[in-house]
Amino acid sequence: MKTAITWLLLCISLLSNAAQASTDSPETGMFLLRSDDGSWQPALLLNTDMQVQISGPVAEVQIRQSFSNPGGAFAEGRYVLPTSESAAIHAMTLEIGERRINGQIQEREQARKTYQQARDNGQRSGLVEQQRPNLFSTSVANIGAGETISVILSYTELLQPDAGRYSLRLPLTMTPRYNARPQPVDGQQHTPRGSSASPEGPIVASLWRDGPSHQADIQITLDSGFALHSLSSPSHAISSHFDGRRYRVQLLENPVVMDRDFVLNWQLPSEAGNQVAVFTEQVGEDHYALMMLSPAAEPVSRQRQPREVFLILDTSGSMQGERIRQARSSLIHALGRLQPEDRFNVLEFNSEYSMLYREPVPASEENLSEARSWVAGLPAGGGTEMLPVLRAALTQPNEAGYLRQLIFITDGSVSNEREVLQMIQQRLRQARIFTVGIGASPNSFLLRKAAEVGRGQFTSIDDRSGIEQSMERLFEKLESPVLTHLQLELPEGIDAEIWPQKLPDLYSDQPLLIAMKLNQLPEKVALHGRQPALWEQHLQIPEPQQGNGIARIWARRKIEAAMDRLNEGAGEDEVRDLVLPVALEHQLMSRFTSFVAVEEQPVRAADEPLDSQPVPNLNPVDHRLYPQTSLGLNGLWALALALLLAGLLILNWKPSHA
Repeated sequence: MKTAITWLLLCISLLSNAAQASTDSPETGMFLLRSDDGSWQPALLLNTDMQVQISGPVAEVQIRQSFSNPGGAFAEGRYVLPTSESAAIHAMTLEIGERRINGQIQEREQARKTYQQARDNGQRSGLVEQQRPNLFSTSVANIGAGETISVILSYTELLQPDAGRYSLRLPLTMTPRYNARPQPVDGQQHTPRGSSASPEGPIVASLWRDGPSHQADIQITLDSGFALHSLSSPSHAISSHFDGRRYRVQLLENPVVMDRDFVLNWQLPSEAGNQVAVFTEQVGEDHYALMMLSPAAEPVSRQRQPREVFLILDTSGSMQGERIRQARSSLIHALGRLQPEDRFNVLEFNSEYSMLYREPVPASEENLSEARSWVAGLPAGGGTEMLPVLRAALTQPNEAGYLRQLIFITDGSVSNEREVLQMIQQRLRQARIFTVGIGASPNSFLLRKAAEVGRGQFTSIDDRSGIEQSMERLFEKLESPVLTHLQLELPEGIDAEIWPQKLPDLYSDQPLLIAMKLNQLPEKVALHGRQPALWEQHLQIPEPQQGNGIARIWARRKIEAAMDRLNEGAGEDEVRDLVLPVALEHQLMSRFTSFVAVEEQPVRAADEPLDSQPVPNLNPVDHRLYPQTSLGLNGLWALALALLLAGLLILNWKPSHA
């Protein structure tokens, strides 16, 4: 009876809220939020325009976020903006009607004080801060009733080519991040279960799909200089027009709902291959260059080295539905590429982890068949505790004569990225980590960085039709000889600051991208490395192409290298001293710098209320959670009626007796 009464009280409360919402705002289809005084207010609407210019490996992106206030009082909106993890955000503008106010880069705490003072003074103002390398928060204050204020962000991104293939990802939403529980010290195996899934920043809500909010209009110009071998999008239907030099790409259903990332893939024709391409930019007295070097070496030996492969599958709650189906298919396909001389093990993790075998076993047909059956039956649920499973895989004794490789299949939806990267940094030894990103909005920062620290590769799988092709390309890399211990040799008289300083390993047909600040451009360079014997190649430098944003790319890579020191144990103050001068000089957003813009004239009186509210992201289309924020009017009525029906069934239920 007590249970039935509880159900009915919950129903009455929800119905009362729905009725109040209907009284305060009779407009059907409006998303409502409860304000501090208990009343229901129309939620801010947010829409996005994205203009993209691509030239070679460089993309210039402009994002216009428009905050519209349908309510009757002044409002402040806060929104978590996902971006590319390699974006160098270098400009911010506040747009109010015909007026444009250029944002200023300031140290983070000073920018926040500037914004808060302007907000309290009644001035229209905007603030953009970095929360993660691929997550930024946008705040806009004093949006008048019926008014729209836009925040315009500009960023430069370096695209990493792979055997003549390029990919651009425009993040449009984010998957809620799991807050991992504190991990035990070494030697202890278990701790009590800790936190459950919760998102980074404002709560992520699943808004309804037929409203005017959360839509993106995307326009792309791709300057290829020639016809491409292919141009496609696995995420959205597109059309393209080629004028002999440039492609203009549009989405067939522009604008689109912001419930999945937009991905554009293209491949250069084989005849476009070039061992060296150079893009340069001069800023003041400083010269900057971006070199794309494509070593064309034949392997010294094609003899295949036996491998010890750990296949690790994320089976947490965020992987439910389409994601777990893609992940299982990816892993089963990976099992099919193992050879009899290989050894393997399969691990799955959520709140806990388990291994199929106590130790790696031979890739016999019997063992592979057992592994396929085990993987096919794995469900998704629970938290996302990455550290224990990584520790287990990285600390197992290595069998002599085998190359250890970890294939990590996940959406990466955790908030403890630094701890994961530190774990890899400290325990990698001679292993390699290859990450496979699953879903409509994976955490590409963590997955790309984990592969970088793990001296492997990151592969993104955006739809089920692309699983086989993506995994085939991944295994081509796993099975290919690799260039290691790479060093760049410049001629005498050339002074250069090169990023990254420690050059990555290169896999088959993978070019090397180097950003440098130098006194003059060399006529030739030399690369030295191992494959596995000593290897070297001399490359002639062609006539450089003038490019925009090369200095920003160099500065962004220098900042990233400084931030990597946190994973190696450096202190926050030490890293801040390295990052801050570069970010301020090049006007770049960073962990320690933010953009702020303020209109001089106040528009709100000090005693007039300001309705402050988060603007939630849409949940990704392949990730549906029970909404954790305010429901719209239709949602309140539907949920209340369902609970009412359940309560009535409980009241009328009579237990049967044997």
